[in-house]
Amino acid sequence: MRIGLQIAIAASMFTVIMTAIGYVLLVQLNKADPIKMEELTKNITPIFSFGIFIFIVMAGTMTFLIHSITNPVKKLRDAADKIARGDLDVKIYPKGTGEVRDLAISFKTMVNTLRKSGDLQTTAAEKYKNLYETSPFLYRTITLDGLIAECNKSYAERLGYTVEEVIGTHYNKYTAPKDLKAMTDSFERWKLTGIAKDIEIWLKTRDGTTFPTLMTISNFYDEDGSVIGRNSIIRDISEIYEARKKLEKDALMELQLTEIKKMEKLKDEFVSMMTHELKTPLTPIMGHCEMLKESGLLGDLNQVQLDSINTIHENAHRLERLIGDAMLAQRLEIGQMNFDKQKFEVTKLMSEIHNDYSKIMKEKQIEFVNSTHGNLILWTDKNRIRQVIDNLIQNAVDFTPKNDGRIEIGARNEDGKIVFYVKDNGMGIPKEVQPIMFKKFYQVDASHRRKHKGTGLGLVICKGIVEGLGGGIWFESEPGKGTSFYFAIPEEVLWQNKLT
Repeated sequence: MRIGLQIAIAASMFTVIMTAIGYVLLVQLNKADPIKMEELTKNITPIFSFGIFIFIVMAGTMTFLIHSITNPVKKLRDAADKIARGDLDVKIYPKGTGEVRDLAISFKTMVNTLRKSGDLQTTAAEKYKNLYETSPFLYRTITLDGLIAECNKSYAERLGYTVEEVIGTHYNKYTAPKDLKAMTDSFERWKLTGIAKDIEIWLKTRDGTTFPTLMTISNFYDEDGSVIGRNSIIRDISEIYEARKKLEKDALMELQLTEIKKMEKLKDEFVSMMTHELKTPLTPIMGHCEMLKESGLLGDLNQVQLDSINTIHENAHRLERLIGDAMLAQRLEIGQMNFDKQKFEVTKLMSEIHNDYSKIMKEKQIEFVNSTHGNLILWTDKNRIRQVIDNLIQNAVDFTPKNDGRIEIGARNEDGKIVFYVKDNGMGIPKEVQPIMFKKFYQVDASHRRKHKGTGLGLVICKGIVEGLGGGIWFESEPGKGTSFYFAIPEEVLWQNKLT
């Protein structure tokens, strides 16, 4: 039964009883004779006493009922005060009448719900805090005065400090010197407009190292909605910056490479044109020299004149060879060299070369040896092989000492290849220049006083011819003890297999 109904029934019963007693007393008083008033008075006393008794009982009942209501309500009020202060550990006992008990049960359910919500909120706060502290991004909160009010652990550690050391310091303490103005301008502009997006700023660590970052800014408000600072999310873009630098460098290199290719093409065209134009006037010069040397053809010359013509003719021949070397090197470089492959006897070729140079070697007092043995057959361009050997022999002659010089040529079969060689006992090649011996225009002695005359294209041409024939060229040299050049050309079977 509801407490309000219970009180109403008790009050009604008490009223009815007291009314009935009063009514009985009034009836008795009206019927009684004056003589019997004394006796009636005696009879009323017990009735009156009974009424008082009933009143006391009803009063006690009312007091009990009221107490049974107020005490639980007071406890609920105290519990509500504790809950309002944030104390969710309060204990609530569902006692009292039905309504009070229902109210206590509702309070208890509410407290349990609040407690669960508090636990969830605490868990969420811890999770957020962990994310904030361990995030790879750098977080900091700056006041309107430019002081750092808060930062995460990642920010402090990346800069080489602790969180406690950072908080309270000015943000420019951690800005790279080259970006101090940019950072200050950005901060002042943000204070005026409240806007700051994607700012690229270099920061500075404790040891002075700088690194690039990208900042994203959001406003920080107080309870009244007023801006009191700004939150910065800072991303370290060192890797992106390095990648960007590499891309820029690659793009620059690509551009430079394109320009180099253009220049190479122009150079190739220029060399082709110049060699052709230089060779054209040599034909009549050499022809007229031949005619002037022929007695009686264009008139007789005295010995001085004849010596001059011989000098002109000799230098014209030399110039023709130099131009030929330049043209050949150019054709090899652009891959336009054609080879006339044929089957020939290597042993016979080496004998011919030995015979052709024997007279010159004897005049220079150089011992000239041909060490080729056996019947060696090769299928390749014979004339180009001879050209390579001629170049190597001429180099050997230039660098071999007079009187006691020695040059050895030869060929041998080795692992399916014919290996040719030219060895001398000359000055040798210094160790520091050996790696660049096959570079264009390089000569061991590049000074204006060098004894060896030439363009520096001889070894380049040799290398181009040998590699064009599918072979390889190399040398062994020790300063003061001579140099040995080798080149290997595949035999016919190996060459044909390589082509297929």
